[in-house]
Amino acid sequence: MAQDCRRNDGNAIAPDHRLTGLVGQSLDVIEAALNDPELPPRDRAEMALKVLELAGHPSSLRSSGTSEILYPNVVQIDNFLSPEEQEETLEIAFANRDQFLPSGVVKQEKGVRKSSVLLMKNFEKFYQKFRFKILKFRPDILEKLDLPPFLVSGLEMQMTAHNDGEYYRIHQDVDGDKMANRVLSYVYYFYREPKAFYGGELRLYETHIDGEKAGIGDRLKTVEPRHNSIVFFDSRFKHEVLPVYCPSRQFEDSRFTINGWIHR
Repeated sequence: MAQDCRRNDGNAIAPDHRLTGLVGQSLDVIEAALNDPELPPRDRAEMALKVLELAGHPSSLRSSGTSEILYPNVVQIDNFLSPEEQEETLEIAFANRDQFLPSGVVKQEKGVRKSSVLLMKNFEKFYQKFRFKILKFRPDILEKLDLPPFLVSGLEMQMTAHNDGEYYRIHQDVDGDKMANRVLSYVYYFYREPKAFYGGELRLYETHIDGEKAGIGDRLKTVEPRHNSIVFFDSRFKHEVLPVYCPSRQFEDSRFTINGWIHR
């Protein structure tokens, strides 16, 4: 498991009146549950611990007014799937070759991204298994990335193929209103062995957050796309996929990933 240092935590945030009202209502519900004699003591204790855990992280709310420096930090787990599950990922990719679509970006900028994507609707059964496993690891991942706990509102997932000359230029996964609630990004790597491509490393950059703007600092971290490994990182990082070189240009020799984002 690979891990680097990361700081800072960000500043305490003053919520607006709407958020203040929602927080107040939520606290009322929690207080009523904690005082409910019909709720088992163990459940009430676990709920209380969760509240204390959240209270200990003032950075658990993000604001456009926050200034922060994010130093490149990832968690990479090898041998993430069983041999049977790993084989299933290749079967899904090869069986759905004709369903892969050209990838795009939110702002429709040209020259930013070149790859092909298989939408989750084409592998819903596998999605449920994979989702369960990711959420099982989530608490430990958040701790190692020094991220505050949060309630999950959604989990996006897609399968991506990068073949010869394909890439994804420097970007943020939280770029755009629809992506603003993304907190944790993940990338699971798989490919046919023996490996028939090179390149395609994930590169994360020191990211300077200033309100809604994000700049790049001096530090960087390059992550090797190891077969059957998964990488987790803060969705606010500026990052890119370096160009892939696949001499055969055969689809089956591509650099494949199952990638997505966990929303608060």
